[in-house]
Amino acid sequence: MKALLFIALFQAQQAERWEELIELDLHRQVLEEARTSLGVDDVEAEHLALAARAAASAGELEQAERWLERGEGPAIELERARLLLHQDKLEQALALTLQAGEPPRPKHPERADGWMLPCRALARAGELERARPMLEALVRRFPQDDEAPAALHLLAQAAITGGDLEGARSWRERALSSARWRALFDARRTQALEHPQDPLPRLGLAALWLEVDRAKEAIGVLDELLKHSPRFTRGHALRGDALRALGDLDGSLSSWSEALRLDPELHAARYNRAVLLIGRERWEEAKADLNLLVELEQAQRPPLLDAHKHLAAALEGLGDVEGARSARARYERLLGK
Repeated sequence: MKALLFIALFQAQQAERWEELIELDLHRQVLEEARTSLGVDDVEAEHLALAARAAASAGELEQAERWLERGEGPAIELERARLLLHQDKLEQALALTLQAGEPPRPKHPERADGWMLPCRALARAGELERARPMLEALVRRFPQDDEAPAALHLLAQAAITGGDLEGARSWRERALSSARWRALFDARRTQALEHPQDPLPRLGLAALWLEVDRAKEAIGVLDELLKHSPRFTRGHALRGDALRALGDLDGSLSSWSEALRLDPELHAARYNRAVLLIGRERWEEAKADLNLLVELEQAQRPPLLDAHKHLAAALEGLGDVEGARSARARYERLLGK
């Protein structure tokens, strides 16, 4: 039983890795591995589908067909549809990807490409308006998927076709923002693959996940990073930010404290810890952090400028009325500048 579980875990990890390589346009690497590992009879459909996609992207359509013939299920069906789109066989692609009836509904809504493939076929058939509701659903369900920028671009095109110029402008802005995020995300993933010992690309990945309010994914990246680089202070500090976003304030306090133990010069982590300590009425600890911050040259401007205001609150909590008045006066004087 343990052996079977290990094999299943290995296969799942390999499929996830192949998908990442394909998204990063490293099709040849997947193709080389597939030629070696797909020789056995019992192969997961997901592996066959990914290998077929890599082969098709490399122009080896016959090899892609041979791999697809060995499997069945949603992944295989969608890759067949992708091949049909390569060959401009739009009706056949739509038959594989859409349920019968109107309005158009995808056969495989659990996957982003289950939505995007029929939309691409409809767009190429000149029926972009029919695709529009599915495109809107795709960007709601899979906002960070690699298909999202293209879906947003098609929505902008649909708005232009319908004469909705303001809507087109809005979709266009979202498409550009999505494409920018995705390009950075893929660049960081490529760097992480090329330099597995360097923590900075993974730190960048975690920061990008936080940028789109996906703190759980950020935590996953940071936990893996800190497993291999436990003294990487910025990783601990960003983990504190991610845990705060998830509402785990005890965890965030612990992460910021660990970051400061390793590097007392991480002023943002100290500021965040002080604010959290004030919220818990731990006045003395907050005062100790804030006294260090207000002496910094950076504390004369945002974002550390507010350290003076928070110091006033900590001193008030301690009953030091005169000290609080002095800290607040200094804050207001710097704010006026």
